[in-house]
Amino acid sequence: MLLYAYRRIDALTHDYGVVCHTARVAYHTVKCDPLAMPELPDLTVVAEELVRRVVGRTVLEASAPTPILLRATPDELHGLTGASVGQTRRRGKFLLIDFDRSDGARRVLAANAMLAGRFWLVPSGERVRARTGLRLRLDGGDDLRYVDREMLGKLYLVAPDRLDDIPGWAEMGPDADDPELTLETFRERIRRHPGELKPLLRNSRFVAGIGNAYSDEILWEARLAPFRRRSSVKPDDIERLYHAMRTVLADAVERLRVLVPPDIQTQHREFLKVHLRGGKACPRCGRELRQIGGREATTFCRTCQPPF
Repeated sequence: MLLYAYRRIDALTHDYGVVCHTARVAYHTVKCDPLAMPELPDLTVVAEELVRRVVGRTVLEASAPTPILLRATPDELHGLTGASVGQTRRRGKFLLIDFDRSDGARRVLAANAMLAGRFWLVPSGERVRARTGLRLRLDGGDDLRYVDREMLGKLYLVAPDRLDDIPGWAEMGPDADDPELTLETFRERIRRHPGELKPLLRNSRFVAGIGNAYSDEILWEARLAPFRRRSSVKPDDIERLYHAMRTVLADAVERLRVLVPPDIQTQHREFLKVHLRGGKACPRCGRELRQIGGREATTFCRTCQPPF
């Protein structure tokens, strides 16, 4: 058993330059936080890149090397063979890929990547990495693969009219960048949700697509403390929060459109102003940024983001 555990750790280290946290071994140096959950800007850019590079291509073979990540039967997975890749898009923190099968039926792959799930577009001859949950061999010599070193993500393969069967799907609020989410609609929705502002922004029933990193950025931009309660927020504060949300997310998408392609598996957070920068100077006032928490750390400026 011990020998098997070491082999498993070595395989993950070889593939990713990290060691799985479940093995209770520290991560090695990586480009960014290895446990950073993909959020709205990340998934938007991945979806756009997949539209450019895989839409219209044919699936020659579909397999699940690590089948526990896939919520589909072997027959349902095999049904993707011969299918044409349709539109790719994002909804909340889900990445959606349509497949038009040869029998006329359509299926949707809905991926909830959680902490460490990533899509890879690589040559078909490249070695299959540890913890690959899905491998789609495409015409043209490429594979589209889903790899999840933490084994926390989930892949759902459903008919288009069965998306509501996915846990949490039907309860999702509007996307945070939805054009129909106007300031007035935002005001109406925020009244229904009590609690502190950071958990509120991360609550997909309120708005969808925001996680730990961008909630920090949005609240810093809005000059609102993450632990401030919604009931204490004034109308002007709500307006600042709304515009900060729109600005931060739009700016991140524009930056990631330059930074990410063609390596859709990479994640860039180096341009963020405050998240995980505790102890450094606030970009606005110069005071020291505070940070609390472990994996789900919250970073803020006590001067720029007063508690009341």
